[in-house]
Amino acid sequence: MEFHQLRYFISAAELLNISRAAEAMHISQPALSRQIALLEDELGVPLFDRIKKRIHLTNAGRFFLAKARQIVCDAETSVQQVREQFGNAQRTLRLGFLTPFLDDLVVPALREFRQRHVQTQISLFELSPRAQLDRLRNHEIDAAIVGNLNETDRAQFNLRSLGKHAMAAVLPDSHALSKRRSVKLAALAGEKWISLADAVFPGRRDFLRNICLKAGFEPMITLEVDTLAMMLGAVSAGDGIALMPTHSQKLPHSGCIYVPLASPVPTTELFIVTRPQPQDRELQTLATLISEVAARNAG
Repeated sequence: MEFHQLRYFISAAELLNISRAAEAMHISQPALSRQIALLEDELGVPLFDRIKKRIHLTNAGRFFLAKARQIVCDAETSVQQVREQFGNAQRTLRLGFLTPFLDDLVVPALREFRQRHVQTQISLFELSPRAQLDRLRNHEIDAAIVGNLNETDRAQFNLRSLGKHAMAAVLPDSHALSKRRSVKLAALAGEKWISLADAVFPGRRDFLRNICLKAGFEPMITLEVDTLAMMLGAVSAGDGIALMPTHSQKLPHSGCIYVPLASPVPTTELFIVTRPQPQDRELQTLATLISEVAARNAG
């Protein structure tokens, strides 16, 4: 098993599209498919189901995705820590984030940071909220960008709000309400709902439930998934509907529609999270720049 195979698998699992994954990894589609096939052969189980030119994670694929992310992250952070502590490597800041915030939040902040701290390197780790918080707690990353922290995590870390994002209903494009300009949440009371899994997105099931209870109904949650891409894929496949931040509609979502919710519109709050001990100047600068970029985006 090679690290590049794990990276190819992670990209394909998150995008649920071999062509887009190959483009993101800067290799040809046949080469990426071949490496994933070799990985499946070594594991002895299929990681994807291929149905009508679409790929879907198998149960084994969903289980292995979290492990693959952990392996890649642990390998990269271990190399950096050894170089910093026992070699002559310069300080490296390690930042965790979710996919939708890469291009308009993380990248602009990093661009400004590098102009101020030329000697400091930054490594980026695309991780689920739970993986980010676990690695932050274990000193394996220095900061995390996550939303909807529960009370336990709020008490353990320093939080800086990056603003609130409106939620939208995500419906299959064949849904009777998919062409509406907006929809009342109560109109979706009888639907099957898809939630992000609490093991990966802590507190998200209760977050969805509380929003629906305020609208007067208990959601019938019939499926939990591990990634935003998997949630969009499940909606497209007709497994149910979902609530997702409007910011996430930049992700590929063929087969489903984001429909704005009528007032009152529920929101999710985003934070940059760091450990409670004193921060060095570079980390303070990075957190401040991310906060400033978020404020500009909101304006």
